[in-house]
Amino acid sequence: MPSNFPYEFAVTRGYSLGSPKNLFPTEDGRTVLFLRARPREASQSLWEADLATGQIRELLRPDALKSGPEVLSVEERARRERQRISTSGFTAFRATRDGSKIVVSLSGRLYVFNRASGEVRELATGTTGQSAVIDPQLSPDGTRVAYVRDHDVYVIALDGGKEVRVTTGGTAARTNGLAEFIAQEELGRSRGYWWSPDGQEILYEEADLSPVQRLTITDPAHPEKPPTLFPYPRAGTPNAIVRLAIAPVPSSGRAGSRQTGTVRKVTWDTSKYPYLATANWSKNAPPTIYVLDRVQQNGLVLAIDPKTGTTRTLLSEQDAAWLNVDSSVPRWLPDGSGFLWSTERRGTWELELHDARGEYRNTVMGAAGGYRHLLAIDAEKRVAYVNASTDPTRAEVWAAPLDGSAPSPVARVTDGTVTTFFGEGTKVFAFAEDSKKGERRFGARKIDGSSEVAIPSLAEPPPFKPQVEYTTVGEEGFHVALIRPRNFDPSKRYPLIDAVYGGPHSNVVISDSLAYLRSQWIADVTDAIVVAVDVQGTMWRGRAWERKLRERLGEVPLEGHVAAISAIAKKYPEIDANRVGIYGWSFGGYLTSLAILRRPDVFKVGVAGAPTVDQADYDTCYTERYLGIPPSPAYENASLLTWAARPPTEASPARPFLLVHGTADDNVYFSNSLKLADTMGKSGRPVEFVPLVGVTHMLYAPDVAGPAWTRMANFLRDHL
Repeated sequence: MPSNFPYEFAVTRGYSLGSPKNLFPTEDGRTVLFLRARPREASQSLWEADLATGQIRELLRPDALKSGPEVLSVEERARRERQRISTSGFTAFRATRDGSKIVVSLSGRLYVFNRASGEVRELATGTTGQSAVIDPQLSPDGTRVAYVRDHDVYVIALDGGKEVRVTTGGTAARTNGLAEFIAQEELGRSRGYWWSPDGQEILYEEADLSPVQRLTITDPAHPEKPPTLFPYPRAGTPNAIVRLAIAPVPSSGRAGSRQTGTVRKVTWDTSKYPYLATANWSKNAPPTIYVLDRVQQNGLVLAIDPKTGTTRTLLSEQDAAWLNVDSSVPRWLPDGSGFLWSTERRGTWELELHDARGEYRNTVMGAAGGYRHLLAIDAEKRVAYVNASTDPTRAEVWAAPLDGSAPSPVARVTDGTVTTFFGEGTKVFAFAEDSKKGERRFGARKIDGSSEVAIPSLAEPPPFKPQVEYTTVGEEGFHVALIRPRNFDPSKRYPLIDAVYGGPHSNVVISDSLAYLRSQWIADVTDAIVVAVDVQGTMWRGRAWERKLRERLGEVPLEGHVAAISAIAKKYPEIDANRVGIYGWSFGGYLTSLAILRRPDVFKVGVAGAPTVDQADYDTCYTERYLGIPPSPAYENASLLTWAARPPTEASPARPFLLVHGTADDNVYFSNSLKLADTMGKSGRPVEFVPLVGVTHMLYAPDVAGPAWTRMANFLRDHL
C-alpha cells in the first residue's frame, strides 16, 4: 500500500480522471461525443467516438482556445459547487442533434466548434470582466444559443450576428434565467430557463433573492479581504421568491435585432406552492411545471398556457411525510397525446401514463419493476427506457412498453451496476459499467444489442483493488459492504470502523468495488475492518423504509447503525465489538458526531467532516422536508448542540473526537463546527478541531486532502 495514497487519490479524483464523462450519442446513432481529461490533469477536453469504426478522436482542447488561465465568476463557482464538479476546462457542452456543431464555454466565454472542419470560433457575447456566460443552451433547431450573463438571458446565432437580449431588469438580488440555491442544491434542477419548441420564446425563472438571509464567508488567512456574501435560506427563514415568465426571442442578424410580442407572467399560487421542482417545454405540448408546497407534502403538475401565462392542474400528489422529486418527469410523448409521471403513492416507485388532460391511463412499470428514473421514450416502438432495479445496490436499464405489458432488460451487469446516456434519439445509448470485481467499462451500444463499441478510459489504474464482501444482516436486511485489511489474518480480532453517511437520498452500499478504494486504504492503515451500511432512511427500499426519517432525522439512522454493528459483530467473530470507530463527511459527519455524543457505549472514537451541527442552520427545503418548519421539538432532538452541552458522565463518557471543516464551505457553513467545538469545550468534552483554510464542502485539492485524510485515518488507528 503506497503511503501517499490520500494525495494520489485526490490528484486522480479517486482514479477517475481520464474516464469518459458527459457522454452524448448523436441522434443518427453514428457518434458519441464526450468529455475526458488526461491522467492527473483536471482539465477536460472534447472527444468523439465513431461507432462504425471504433476510432476515438480528440476534437478540442481548452488550451487551443488561447483564452489564458481559466477564470470563473462567483456564480459559476457556486454552480459547480452545487453540481459537485471538481474538474476544469470544458465541464459541459451542448451539441446539435446531429453533432455537427458543439458549443462550449471557458472562463465565461462562449465558443462554437464545427466538427466537420475543425474550426472553432468565439461568439461575440459581450463578455467583459465579471460579465461571464452561464448555462448555455442550444435552440431546438440548433441555430442559436441562449445563456445568462449579468443576471439576464441573451441569445446569439451560431453562425454570427449580434447578441440579443431576451430579459431585462436582472440584478444580483433579482436574477432572470438562473436556478436559485434551493433548486440547484435540493431539487436537482440546475436550469433556470427553457426554449419553446419552435425557438421563438423562452420560459424563464425570475428569482427574487432579497428576502433571503445573507451569510458571510471570510478568508481567515487574509483578514484584509472583505467577506463574500451568499444568500442562504436557513430553516424557518424566508426563501427566494420564485416566479416564471415567457418572453419572445428577438430575431437577430448582423444588421441588428427586432422583438415582437410581450412578456407574459406565469400565474399559480406561489404563496402555497413556492418550490419550482421541475419545468420543461417539449414539442406538441404545453410548458409544464411541477410545484411543491413548503413542507413538500403537496405537489401539482401544471400546464401553462403560453399565450396568457395562466395554468391548469394536470394532476396532484400528496404525502403525509414528504414528496420525493423525480426530476426526469413529467415527460410528454412526442405527439403530445399524454405524458409519463412517476409516483410513490402506492408504497413504492411506479411509472404511469397520463393523457393530455392529466387523466390516468395505465401503469407503465409497477411496484415489482424497481423503477427509478425515466431515460428516454421511443415513440415508434411505444417504449419507455428506464433506470430500474429491485436490488438497491445495483442499477439496470429496462424497456417498459407504454401499454403496461411486461418490461424487458436492455442493459444489465450481473454483479454490478450500469449507468446509461441517451441523446436526442434512441438508436444508440452510451454506458458506464461497474462491477463488484473492480471492473469499469465505457462504451456505446445499439438499442437492439446488435453491436457495441468500447470507449477507452485513460484513468490510471488504482494501486490495489478493494477486497469487498457484500452481505445483509439483521431482521431488517441491512445491506453491508465489508472491507478487510489486505493482510487479514483470520486468527486475529479486529476493530470495526463504520464508514458512514446515513442520510436520505444517498446509498453507500453499491455493486462497485472501486467505490471502496479509500475504505480499503483506511482498513489497511488502521488494521481494522471497515463497513458501509444502508439502514432505514436510505433509497430504493420503498416509501415506508425511507419515511421513517420523518421528525427523527438523526435517531433513525443512528439506531439502525447500532443494530447493524451488533448484527455484523455476531456474524463475523473476527470483529471486536468493544473497539468500534466511526467517520463520515457532511451528513456522515453529523451522524458520526451524534454517535459519539449519544452512543459512546458503542462508538469509541469518531472523525467528523463538515457536519450539519444544528439542523436549524441548514437550508429550508432539505431540513423542513424531514423535520417540519421550526420551531419544533424535532429540531432540538436532532441538534448536536443539545447533546454536546451535556457534560460527560461515567455512564456516558467522552470519546476521542476529531472535527474537520473547510472555512469556505457554502453548503454546510464553517460556523456549524465552530458552534460544536465551542459547546463541547464548555461541557468538558475533548475535541481536536482542524479548520481547512479556503476549502469548500468538496475536499479534493491534493495538498489539503492528502494530509487531512492521513490525519483522519491516523486518529482512528491511534484510538482503536
